[in-house]
Amino acid sequence: MTDFLLAGGAYLLGTFPSAFIIGKLFAGLDIRTSGSGNVGAMNTARTVGVIPGILTMLLDLLKALLAVYLAARFGEVWFMPLLAGLIAVIGHNYNIFLGFKGGKGLASLAGVLILLSPVTILYLLLLYLILIFLVKDSNAAAGVGILALPIFMGLNMAAPAGYYFGAAIALVIFLKHLHDFKAYRAGRRKIF
Repeated sequence: MTDFLLAGGAYLLGTFPSAFIIGKLFAGLDIRTSGSGNVGAMNTARTVGVIPGILTMLLDLLKALLAVYLAARFGEVWFMPLLAGLIAVIGHNYNIFLGFKGGKGLASLAGVLILLSPVTILYLLLLYLILIFLVKDSNAAAGVGILALPIFMGLNMAAPAGYYFGAAIALVIFLKHLHDFKAYRAGRRKIF
């Protein structure tokens, strides 16, 4: 029973609309109708300002970190922290309270990885920087780079579950980047 509550709590934590609230507080705007319409830190930074964007990123990271922490502390099954991390990212990306609009899940993923596989963050950042250099587009680089998550998580966690949950989280994040790939191929994207 506890694990069901933790799973539901992970989704609810993931749905905490950091970008939406910060957009309203700092600029009186609905982030869903501003800039790219993405409910995340990068769109907040571009449309509201760098400081609000950083604040959004930190809140998105912390909500997922909290979901994983609670699952690790109170979960009854060994994989509950992994599942809570996946569910928190899903909650962030597909927020039921915002008409299933959300962010792309990268800051939330960082919160998950801080507790589950911190070195994976470093590997992903390095790959991201290399891909930015190669494709000259930050969003496309993030979308492609996330496909390495299952490999990095699996190797660093030394467990098959790292591969499986890494693949599931990568899929959730990759799907949110599909429109970036189309824009990149059409030549409508810039590096930032």
